[in-house]
Amino acid sequence: MSTSIDYTAPEYGGVDVPERLKEIRAAHDRLRAAAAEITEEGAREAVHLPGWTRGHVLIHLADLSRAFARQARYAAEGKSVEVYDGGRPTRDRRIEELHGEPVAWLREQLEEGLTALEEAWDALGPDGWELPCSYRNSPLFATQLAWWRETELHTVDLTIGYGSAEWSTALSSHVVSFLKGRLPQGVVLHAEDTGQEWSTAAEDATPVVVRGSLRALAAWISGRPHPALPVADGDPAAALPELTAWP
Repeated sequence: MSTSIDYTAPEYGGVDVPERLKEIRAAHDRLRAAAAEITEEGAREAVHLPGWTRGHVLIHLADLSRAFARQARYAAEGKSVEVYDGGRPTRDRRIEELHGEPVAWLREQLEEGLTALEEAWDALGPDGWELPCSYRNSPLFATQLAWWRETELHTVDLTIGYGSAEWSTALSSHVVSFLKGRLPQGVVLHAEDTGQEWSTAAEDATPVVVRGSLRALAAWISGRPHPALPVADGDPAAALPELTAWP
């Protein structure tokens, strides 16, 4: 693949496009299996995202997968189109209006979205990920990364037996790199199992060092549950740094 993008850069998880797409396909399989198990009552149950139920998660993933499929189709034609017609307000309105629909309908919407995205991505040529799109005014590759994050994080949100402890090393590394901007100044993250570090600390200052496994760091910085929280400055009783807004 001739490209100006280093698809295997550490901030992208250190894996190439085929491996990342393999992980995304596996995430699709998990989402389909999870959706099939969610009952009508279960779709109304709250998840740990404030104000959201499983129904909110399902319609969000359905709409976003269709939106990213559309980004790919238009990019392949040399065109640019909004991620959502009407922008973020349309996204938010649809989630609020449709999350209470019957679970069978939500399931169908998710399946349509996943299938549309798979077909659109399968149709891309070898250099398709370099094509410009309107999502973050970036190459189409940005949608691949975003969808990788969205599928994995929101599958955890569905609470159907898949947790952050099962994330891949590549995904976890990318999540921390992408969300490093949530850290306040003066913090170092240290992954005790991989030796990786991310820092917002000045060289002449004493940082707050947050230690934990790579997956624990990824879960914490993304606001997802994990069996073992990271620890600040070696003190389990110490408060972890307060994270800022999602980038």
